[in-house]
Amino acid sequence: MVPLRRIALLMGQDLSFSRAVIRGVREFALQRPDWTFRNGPPTLEIIPEVKDWRPHGIIANLFEEGFARRLQRLRKPLVDTGCAIAGLRVPVVDVDHEAVGRMAAEYFLSRGFRHFGYFGVHSAMYSRIREESFRRRLAEEGHAASSCYGDYLHRVPTVTSWRTLDRQTRDWLNNLPKPVAIFACNDIPARTLADTCGLLGFHVPSDIALLGVDNDDLECSLTLPPLSSIGIPGERIGYEAARQLDGMIEGGPRPQALFLPPVGVVTRQSTDTTAISDPAVSAALSFIREHARRGINVESVVIHVGVTRRDLERKFRRLLGSSVLQELLRIRVEHAKQLLAGTSLSMPAVARQAGFSTPQRLALVFRKFERTSPTAYRRQVRG
Repeated sequence: MVPLRRIALLMGQDLSFSRAVIRGVREFALQRPDWTFRNGPPTLEIIPEVKDWRPHGIIANLFEEGFARRLQRLRKPLVDTGCAIAGLRVPVVDVDHEAVGRMAAEYFLSRGFRHFGYFGVHSAMYSRIREESFRRRLAEEGHAASSCYGDYLHRVPTVTSWRTLDRQTRDWLNNLPKPVAIFACNDIPARTLADTCGLLGFHVPSDIALLGVDNDDLECSLTLPPLSSIGIPGERIGYEAARQLDGMIEGGPRPQALFLPPVGVVTRQSTDTTAISDPAVSAALSFIREHARRGINVESVVIHVGVTRRDLERKFRRLLGSSVLQELLRIRVEHAKQLLAGTSLSMPAVARQAGFSTPQRLALVFRKFERTSPTAYRRQVRG
């Protein structure tokens, strides 16, 4: 009889990201019938239970340094899927946080915003990386961002900290120029911002557009209005974390950090607007987003808007820094990315549903925007 390998999963199940990671770990474990699991929260209180169970390996969301250090003292193979603590000598498997920040900036820029904000967790490394990347991409286009920070590391703050946070957030939101696009480091703080906007009388998205990260179905649907969010490849993260842990249990070297590309932006009502004052460009963008997958072309957009192609192109260049065709193709590529990451559709079906005439055309345009092929992108995100 093959002896069992005990694997501790310390991430809880309250977040959809954690549940997706667990599903990914389980998917890998189908190749390892000797693996058995225990799941618990990433808190200090669980440490004695973990120690008594004597696991062969641990996968954990390491959000707090004290908890992480205590786990390290157990001297068991350990993989982190939290990426919140700098300086830990623990292999990390997570989403590419730089790509997340860049994606958020490009998403808001494509909607014509000129004022930006970032709402994050200053103590968390992943939040700082997302903010830095967000700011860097905006700076390339001549823009800056205002920041506000809270404490959202999945622990209950004190009443005092809630009051302080509420006051800071209200003052920050009141002082931001409107309309403004705010990128929140996760869906939970984005939902808090939406609630605060309602209390202050700001309209989401026309005054303040909100974008989160994780695409947590519950958080996004409970937000009023429903929250747009950047999808994270949670199951792939779990699978790769389990693969790395397996190698460590077998005596292999400590693996390098692995960061996987985000899935893409899932647009809901919290960003379903443009900050373009020009009515022709605003109408063109709305038409493109609604009909890009139906095989329209630039001439279709021009006819719908009712201005000359030359005037529309000139306005696009001035306000968005791109052509009408580039925006049309960008929207199609974004939809193709969602299909590649979230479905098992064949390439011809992906091309057709994203609005491309052929798979070859999809591949050509996709590589220009993403610097990789659709097949390679699907492999990166889904494994």
